[in-house]
Amino acid sequence: MNDAEQEESHREKVLEKHTLKRLIEELDEKTAVDGHSTTLVTLIIPPGTPVSDITELIRQELSTASRIKSRTTRKSVLAALSSIQNRLKYWRQIPENGLIIYCGIVQDGRMEYHEIIPPKPVTIKKYLCDSRFDTSVLKEMLGEEEKYGIILVEREGATFGVLDGTRLYVIKELRSYIPPKHRKGGQSARRFERLIEIAYQDFIKKVANEANKVFLDMDIKGLIIGGPGFAKDALAASDELDYRLRNKIIGKVSTQYLSEEGLREAVEEARELIKESRYSKEKELLDKLMGLLARNPEMLAIGFNEVNRALYEGKVETLILSEDLRGEIIKITCDGCDMDPIEMYVADEFEKNKAEERAQKICSACGGMPNIEHVHKDITEYLIRRARSISARVEFISSGGEIGAIFMNTFKGIVAILRYS
Repeated sequence: MNDAEQEESHREKVLEKHTLKRLIEELDEKTAVDGHSTTLVTLIIPPGTPVSDITELIRQELSTASRIKSRTTRKSVLAALSSIQNRLKYWRQIPENGLIIYCGIVQDGRMEYHEIIPPKPVTIKKYLCDSRFDTSVLKEMLGEEEKYGIILVEREGATFGVLDGTRLYVIKELRSYIPPKHRKGGQSARRFERLIEIAYQDFIKKVANEANKVFLDMDIKGLIIGGPGFAKDALAASDELDYRLRNKIIGKVSTQYLSEEGLREAVEEARELIKESRYSKEKELLDKLMGLLARNPEMLAIGFNEVNRALYEGKVETLILSEDLRGEIIKITCDGCDMDPIEMYVADEFEKNKAEERAQKICSACGGMPNIEHVHKDITEYLIRRARSISARVEFISSGGEIGAIFMNTFKGIVAILRYS
């Protein structure tokens, strides 16, 4: 696969992932028509399952549903199962990643039907009738951010933290009670030194045992050990640290601090060790944007209007969006004058009302009536499709964590790196 094909595959995956995330959000908002009856069907089918097996399962469930006492519930469940039964006729075999079906009459009285080929193979077979659709399997597939455990240790204490995707947080902190080194000479000094060394070794054991409790049941990809002195080396070599954690140590880093500040310092020092992590990739992207903003701001388009214009002109090299971006695109035109159509991004109803007021003012001069057209209900999908049309790369910055907050505050969730100014 050449570079152009790889880029197109990347753009396709970005769009597919975004579309699936939005669908999950929509499904999570759906409830049964009365809000509580168990009438929404979730059907999860692993790859390799004969279609005939699923057809037989639906037939059996139809028979069971026909005996439901509540007339309303019975009618809703039968309608959902019949719809699934009819659609299954079009499948000769289950796709290689399996198939997930959501079907039922939702709160607005409409029948919802969704067939989803998951991005990864499903490993469970499940039939569920509930008041909500079960999207947990899809969420697990999309929740692919790896976790890294971090232990910072020195003679005065220890900090246990996690880098989860782009979120960095403290799990636990320990304080030691190792006495300061004795300054007097003679036998008294040697006795105190032995006591201090025993206290130090006991503390390292305590940190190792606490690490076992914190991280063994957590699915971490790697473990980073840091600190200002030699305590990190003692911890990494400690027999009290479970061998499964020792095998996951990807490196040791020097830090000046413990606590949250020390965690940030450790992650920065370990950038090369975790260069494939989402955190490192997003931090590198944010650093690039901030560098361009400081030195070559003309190579950036910031905000919807600038980015949309740059996309029209084919100038965008990389489109970068916040995962938290929401809203729709509208277009304002006027039949009474020759004004150019205005495309606007509206994040909510308040901004939509402001846009309508602006349209009224624009048309007041000619006495015409403004026309407001809904161009796209999802700004993110709209911009991704525009980027694909000019072969621009698309990247996302996650909404959680410090990086996402800086990106939203600085670039309002939409920015593009240009091919030329």
